Amino acid sequence: MSELRSEYRMNRHMKSICSAVLCGCLVVGSSTFAYGEEAAATAKTTEQSSATEQTTASESTSTTAAQTEATTTAQPQETTKQESTTAHKDQKTTEKKDQTSKASKKKAKKIKQKNKVKKLKKNKNLKEEKVVSNIIPKIYNDTRLSMKDQKETIAGFTYFNQGDSAWNQNGYCIKSSGCGPTAMAVCITSLTGKWVTPLDTTIWAYEHGYYSNAGSAHEVVPALAKNYQLGCSGLGTDYKKIRDALKKKHPVVGLMGPGYFTKGGHFIALVAIDDKDQVTVADVGSRQRSTYKYHLKDVIEQSKSASAGGPFWEIYKPGEKEKAAMKVKKAKADAAKLKAQLQKQHRYNDLKAVLSQNQSVVVPLKKGTIVTEESFVTLLDIDSKDHVSVELKEQEIKDYSLKTVVDELQTKAISQTFWEMTHPMEKSQRPTLSDFLKN
Repeated sequence: MSELRSEYRMNRHMKSICSAVLCGCLVVGSSTFAYGEEAAATAKTTEQSSATEQTTASESTSTTAAQTEATTTAQPQETTKQESTTAHKDQKTTEKKDQTSKASKKKAKKIKQKNKVKKLKKNKNLKEEKVVSNIIPKIYNDTRLSMKDQKETIAGFTYFNQGDSAWNQNGYCIKSSGCGPTAMAVCITSLTGKWVTPLDTTIWAYEHGYYSNAGSAHEVVPALAKNYQLGCSGLGTDYKKIRDALKKKHPVVGLMGPGYFTKGGHFIALVAIDDKDQVTVADVGSRQRSTYKYHLKDVIEQSKSASAGGPFWEIYKPGEKEKAAMKVKKAKADAAKLKAQLQKQHRYNDLKAVLSQNQSVVVPLKKGTIVTEESFVTLLDIDSKDHVSVELKEQEIKDYSLKTVVDELQTKAISQTFWEMTHPMEKSQRPTLSDFLKN
């Protein structure tokens, strides 16, 4: 019984162990299964995550590519904008440079003109401070007589304007440079009663060396007065003398500097004065300026320094005695001029006669085109065209015209004729001037 009980207990114990083992197996199996499921789920999740990452990466790649492409597209636009801005800036810079260049050119031109004016101001014999065209001594249309019917007057004096077309249909540049001769035409016509126009006075001044395209020499005033047998007194800047001359109704020619009448130099004629010393002027450069009156003090202050008794000259009609004296003086001057011409012709024929006989002559010459200082030269021979071989120094021989030699003779050193020096003979046998002139 006890054995049965023991066997029974043992069986129960075995069953318990088996049950426990079976339960343990079941537990282990379920854990393994759960782990397998979890592993599968984890694997799936890993696959999904990987796919998601790949998708995200590809999207990121495409986004980056799109951004890169957009950036690349934007860059040319920005570059184009930058290029446009740069081009605009370059254009502005070029415009500024052009403006600067133009400004500098204008400045240089002004400086050049100022320098020209300064240079001309140094020459006291010129009245104009500007460069004008060259003179062509030719008249294209002479309207002097027809203008007599259109005569203008100011305070009883005949008025001429240098800019009128009647005086500029020629090559004498009267409009730009002829104020001196025009101012003198006002005085001469008014005092003599003759119709003496600006063209008449300009031609005379040009032919006698008082006028050029740069203007008039100051000496043109007394020279023209003398030529038309009028008196001329240099008044300088003496207030009283100028006032007294105008009170006597004598016109006064004035050379003006910068001020009311000009920016450079300009001749005008003062024709009247009132009790308040207000002066009426005949400004030959402007009719408008001729309509005003100016205080004598201001006019004198604006004058320009001048030679030949200027800058103011009184022009007047001489009295009978003075007129007679002037005629005598003029006759003497004409006689002296004729005598000098005859002497020159005599010397010319004299030298030609000696040189034609193959004789050399030693002559004194003054400084000129042949010699640079006073000296003696030897005239060797003469050809058919009156060209003379001149020995300047030892073995230095040059050819000059006989006229040039005669013009440059130092006449003060000659006490006898060249014929007398080379052909000593009785006075009755010597050739006379008439003998040479006949030839």
